[in-house]
Amino acid sequence: AQVNVVMKSGTNGVHGTGYEFFRNAALDARNFFSPSGEPKPGYQRNQFGFSLGGPIARNKTFFFLDYEGRRVKEGFTRLTRVPAAAERRGDFSRSPAPPINPITGQPFPGNVIPQTFLHPSGVAVASLYPLPNRADPVQNYVSSPAQRDRADQFDARVDHSFRSSELSFRYSFIDRDLFEPFAGPSFAAVPDYGNDVPRRAQNVMLSETRAIRPMFLNEARLAFNRVASGAFPQITGVNVNKAVGIPDLSPNARDAGLSFMTVTGYSPLGHEFNNPQQGVTNTYQVVDQGTWSQGRHLAKFGADVRVLQQNAYRDVISRGFLQFLGYISRNPLADLLLGLPTLTGGARLDNPQHLRGESYNFFANDAWRVRSDLTLTLGLRYEFSSPPVDVADRANLFDSASRSLVPVGANGVPRSGYSADLNNFAPRLGIAWSPRNRATVLRAGYGFYYDQSALAPSEGLYFNAPYFDLRLYFPLPGAPLFIHNPFPQNFPVPLPISAFAFQRDLRTPYIQHWNFNVQQQLGRSRVLEVAYAGSKGTLLFSARDINQPRPSSAEINPRPLVRFDDITQLESRSNSDYHSLQIRFQQRYSHGLSMLSSYTLGKSIDDASNFFPSAGDPNFPQDSDNVRAERGRSNFDIRQRLSIGYSYDLPLGKGKLLGGWQTHGILSFQTGRPFTVALLPELDNSNTGRSNLGFGYNDRPHVSGNPKLSDRSPERWFNTSAFLLPPRGRFGNAGRNIVDGPGLAAVNLSLLKDTAISERATVQFRAEAFNLFNRTNFDLPDIFWGSPTFGRLQSAQNARRVQLGLKVLF
Repeated sequence: AQVNVVMKSGTNGVHGTGYEFFRNAALDARNFFSPSGEPKPGYQRNQFGFSLGGPIARNKTFFFLDYEGRRVKEGFTRLTRVPAAAERRGDFSRSPAPPINPITGQPFPGNVIPQTFLHPSGVAVASLYPLPNRADPVQNYVSSPAQRDRADQFDARVDHSFRSSELSFRYSFIDRDLFEPFAGPSFAAVPDYGNDVPRRAQNVMLSETRAIRPMFLNEARLAFNRVASGAFPQITGVNVNKAVGIPDLSPNARDAGLSFMTVTGYSPLGHEFNNPQQGVTNTYQVVDQGTWSQGRHLAKFGADVRVLQQNAYRDVISRGFLQFLGYISRNPLADLLLGLPTLTGGARLDNPQHLRGESYNFFANDAWRVRSDLTLTLGLRYEFSSPPVDVADRANLFDSASRSLVPVGANGVPRSGYSADLNNFAPRLGIAWSPRNRATVLRAGYGFYYDQSALAPSEGLYFNAPYFDLRLYFPLPGAPLFIHNPFPQNFPVPLPISAFAFQRDLRTPYIQHWNFNVQQQLGRSRVLEVAYAGSKGTLLFSARDINQPRPSSAEINPRPLVRFDDITQLESRSNSDYHSLQIRFQQRYSHGLSMLSSYTLGKSIDDASNFFPSAGDPNFPQDSDNVRAERGRSNFDIRQRLSIGYSYDLPLGKGKLLGGWQTHGILSFQTGRPFTVALLPELDNSNTGRSNLGFGYNDRPHVSGNPKLSDRSPERWFNTSAFLLPPRGRFGNAGRNIVDGPGLAAVNLSLLKDTAISERATVQFRAEAFNLFNRTNFDLPDIFWGSPTFGRLQSAQNARRVQLGLKVLF
């Protein structure tokens, strides 16, 4: 059994002040709890569990049970900007950008909007912002709401031995309930708009291992896996839109909440527009593998068949969005108070997901010991994954041939939207040679690896009209758009619809991996390894807008197919390259010390690191007709990383009261990830529109100098003056992932003491410190040109944590 209690201690940059719970090197319970008995604010972790195992029938049947529970509560700090008390009343007398009267085009008297001009819904939305609590005019609000994480998991296993076979049964269960106080870097940076993220996974497995002949072993396995997960707004069932006077876009009660509000220069408001969503994925698996040993050969061969089912809903943009960009009064917040949005939109949908797919995998592998110092491994694998389909073919897709939306399974369009890939052969080759008294080993390997992707890419089937009807609205001459009717039913201009398409001959992504390493034994207990490892990804999934117009400064810039807005197409066109030098040193246990250290110097380049957005880069091209310009460092590219792990028996009074002490440590140091500098998402400076389904923040600024700074600080992480707004109707020339984010340095240490309390029981005391030196490891800065916090660091990873544990082994 194990119980751990963890509390936050010390201070760490933007994290704010915590508290210490040590007094004279001893614990004081008064420092753990408030007088009311509730835990004090900060970081709290409780972890507990047990494991049991043993025979049911001697030498025949064995069982194993384990359980682990975890309860974590941790404050997450964000800095942002919110309207001042005077501003939300319409008083902009101290504002650097006073608004103008949209009727007269002149400033309001005294830069104060009269009460008769204030829209009640706009004022109500502005009042949802918390009041400033910092003097900083740019980042005037800080909050540290708690993230809560509850997890329970257990495993049960029974093994039974027969005369020539063994039968095994296992059931595993994991249940997690995570509350995220902030939905992400592009969403609200004030409390009350987080996400509840439940997840439950279950796995059942039954296997039989049978010795058919002395040299032939066969294993057959049946398995079932179910993963149910979701993401829901923090406060469900509360209709905030109705409370502030904004009509609902969706009639579904689960979509209640607040439409996503963008007020340029301030924190966004509203719930994440990708939620709510929920899905259940079932995987049925049958595996049969044979192992045959004959002379110098050890061969393995078999088959792995899987059937996949997914039932889900994704209510994307179902609450709608409203943008207040300042185009009407020259002040975004004033636009909100006047109730005059610049752009609104949302989706009316009826697209429940029922995806089905199968995969068939066959493999053969032979490890051939050519001679005592040389082993050759040869293998071949064939993989076929059927393109997923909807059970009832209830989906439409954009068809490039007819330039229209067509139902799947008709008019030559496959049920899945693309054709099956039938040539997925994956060879493998490995060589190991050990000359010179076996103290040196040379290894080399090469292999093909296909991406057995989840069903997520095929969810594109469900995002076309009429099942997913996304519409945009904007003010017209003489017909302004109002906050109390942001999604007008009778919009006077018929708007084109967005669409989604698959590349008809979409292929399975694959990666080629190769490596060469030399391993040298140094003495009896040390090993040094130097390796080169590389890989090349081909036919990786990425998306682009195939209906994007060319940049233009014209007031109206029509798309090539005027009947459609953006047409997002998923393609297998991207590539990646990775090369690295890897050095590894291992000290096996000797004189009380064991250690493993590794250093990697590498570089990864691609033109899209995913087909979904990720932190620091949207993985969507600025210019969909020039995707080669997207080639740059991968979002996850870390040039250098050093990791050291050790375990040491302290030489203190062995065999005495002071004996039995150990210290363990993991030291990690790495350079920062790159990121892409972009214009604010709401700025369409190139006048080429937006890919709504790609969520692509397409436009970038011009770069006119060196973005790097020699004296970086949290207030100015990179040279923001090196970036400029391009002329209207032009793409920016700033490349993808050209600026480095903050690096990471973490020292985690622990101190352990084992004390035997009987012949069969031992008590272990553990004191563990994570981020021992309380270093502030910052997240990526604000990457958006035009934001008041452009170039500033606004959040950081965990501060120092001190954890005490007591484990009883019996």
